[in-house]
Amino acid sequence: MSLTIPTNLVLNPRSNKSLTQSLPKSTARFVCSDDKSATQQQSMKAFSAAVALSSILLSAPMPAVADISGLTPCKESKQFAKREKQQIKKLQSSLKLYAPESAPALALNAQIEKTKRRFDNYGKYGLLCGADGLPHLIVNGDQRHWGEFITPGLLFLYIAGWIGWVGRSYLIAISDEKKPAMKEIIIDVPLASRLIFRGFIWPVAAYRALLNGDLIAKDV
Repeated sequence: MSLTIPTNLVLNPRSNKSLTQSLPKSTARFVCSDDKSATQQQSMKAFSAAVALSSILLSAPMPAVADISGLTPCKESKQFAKREKQQIKKLQSSLKLYAPESAPALALNAQIEKTKRRFDNYGKYGLLCGADGLPHLIVNGDQRHWGEFITPGLLFLYIAGWIGWVGRSYLIAISDEKKPAMKEIIIDVPLASRLIFRGFIWPVAAYRALLNGDLIAKDV
């Protein structure tokens, strides 16, 4: 089946030259500029949404995954649950030997609650347990396990350095005293307190002393 269109019904396209000339140039430029601005705003919104989503994903706690050979999440380990029951049962057996409101009974009840919280936290924070049911620390630098070793390790180094830097500063401060040995035996509390509050920026102070050549004694 074919369809024939009469030639007298075909409209000749008109030239848009007059229409184009009737539009001001400034209006055409304004429309283009507005489209470009809208596109930039959409791009910025998409970029902001991507950054926000990335921040949420990075800050969210990673689920415990048995990515280490021979280890399973503690909350899924049968041996881990067995150890918890054994420890609680042992404490409850000791609890029966004392009166309910006695001091030993209260101490044992507190110990039972601490034991339950400890095992609950081991499972909640995604620690991995071995076949023995004991939690294992992962120290291979995996970002998912930083909270087990690297973060506490850095915190320990910072606190240890703080204590050492305050002690060093105290010895330097009393070195000009007539009897510095007495200041070591009987601590000058006001001086030590000032140095303690000043010592929390010890990494910056140590770097500055290194640049100035004061970190190491010159007569050593």
